[in-house]
Amino acid sequence: MKKAKAIFGILAAMTLCLAFAGCGADDTSSDADKGDKVEAKTLHVAVDGSDEKGDGSEANPFATVDGILNADGLVGPGTEIVVHEGTYEPIEIFTNASGTLENPVAIRAATDEKVVIKSATGDVQNGDGDLIEAYGIHMLNVSNVVVKGFEIEGGTHGVLYESTNENGEESLDNISIENCFIHDVVGTHGIAVYAQNTYTPVTNLSILGNEVCDCLCGDSESVVVNGNVDGFTIAENIIHDNNNIGIDMIGFEGTAKKEKGEAGNLYAVDFARNGECHDNVVYNISAEGNPAYYWEGEYDLCADGIYVDGGQDINIYNNFVFNCDIGLEVATEHSPDKNELFKVSGISVHDNVVADCTGWCGLCFGGYDRDLGFTENCQFTNNTFVDNETQVGVQRSSGNLIEGNLFVGESSTIEFNYDCREADIVNDFGANTWCIPEGTLEDYMDYGDYDLSKLMIMGALEKQEVILDRNEVIDGFASKVAGAGSEFVPDDEFVELYKKNKEAK
Repeated sequence: MKKAKAIFGILAAMTLCLAFAGCGADDTSSDADKGDKVEAKTLHVAVDGSDEKGDGSEANPFATVDGILNADGLVGPGTEIVVHEGTYEPIEIFTNASGTLENPVAIRAATDEKVVIKSATGDVQNGDGDLIEAYGIHMLNVSNVVVKGFEIEGGTHGVLYESTNENGEESLDNISIENCFIHDVVGTHGIAVYAQNTYTPVTNLSILGNEVCDCLCGDSESVVVNGNVDGFTIAENIIHDNNNIGIDMIGFEGTAKKEKGEAGNLYAVDFARNGECHDNVVYNISAEGNPAYYWEGEYDLCADGIYVDGGQDINIYNNFVFNCDIGLEVATEHSPDKNELFKVSGISVHDNVVADCTGWCGLCFGGYDRDLGFTENCQFTNNTFVDNETQVGVQRSSGNLIEGNLFVGESSTIEFNYDCREADIVNDFGANTWCIPEGTLEDYMDYGDYDLSKLMIMGALEKQEVILDRNEVIDGFASKVAGAGSEFVPDDEFVELYKKNKEAK
């Protein structure tokens, strides 16, 4: 845990501006939506408080957050719940805790105090041998809520936000999960948003400045946004040393699938969309040792640092990803033969740095066999890839642009998936810069019996610049080639962390 605490110290030093206004203790507001005037207030929770006798003052606090939330009429727009140092039971946050856009409800750890939410270990099993779901913080059908500054340990989920059709068409907006330290989750997710409501999307979702580490995610993900989410930001998080995907933006899993007989496509809203994923540091993400990925005597090393799995219209930039099985992947695991929506488009991946991903590759896009969905009309531009086992894995995809990237390394450069039809993996490799130790670019490519000119539009080999001297192209992670590679360069402390990590391998 020494490494985790060191990173948490870095994270705690980050200053993030709250995306919502008006959380101050001295503010007053009214709940315009409901017409009920509720005085904004600050309420306190402490381990020596009392849910029966507390009034929420600092001198007479409640014992639990749930004690405040369950009290009639105590929480309204602008309420701030401050939790003081100590270890607490899990927190349940329901609809009655919703605030307004101008005056959200804030539930936060007291400044400079260590507040631990400790859940069940996550490996407790019921009579059928299944994991019993255990949440650190669980939010259901709430809006305009900020959760901030907690350490969350154990459970099957660190933080889980859910929307359901029971909420109807009432808007679900402005949820922010900030500056939490989530670790030692067993079974599922560190942070998960499952937007199941088919009537209204979750909008303006923010996952900011958290650290998620030392989690056993099974066949799930460290941080995930899934279902009917329209507008989100995942930024400035540090995600590391987990045994499955770091960040995942998902669609078409049936999370927000309409009932049969409803009008329109049943999957019309079942995907995360219109999001941004930026300035995250993701490292040491691998399925090695994960029983969910053990097949035929070996582990399938396919855990992505950052993964778009069916999400649409997402901007991914300024991320530093290293020592993952796969650095960045854009794909869908569902066939368009079953539903015309099962494709991925509108993804822009630019100005990222991806290094030492040795399970397979630095960048991967497309369905992994001929029966899965396309990745199409996406852009992979001006990224820097360094010392990945394979730099680019091209699968079932069409009409994507790969241009302005800098690739530095001694292993294979591009690998085309033979399980896909040749006509289904034609993309535009514009001008990129490749640094290889010797020979020609084609010497480092894996395209089997395919026709290379058909796999890369317009004879793209002629557009690739090949340089043999590594010192001519890169200084640390800063590109020395004009127009090639990422303008974003990781901060020095993370570069030092990368170097120490590389030495320890």
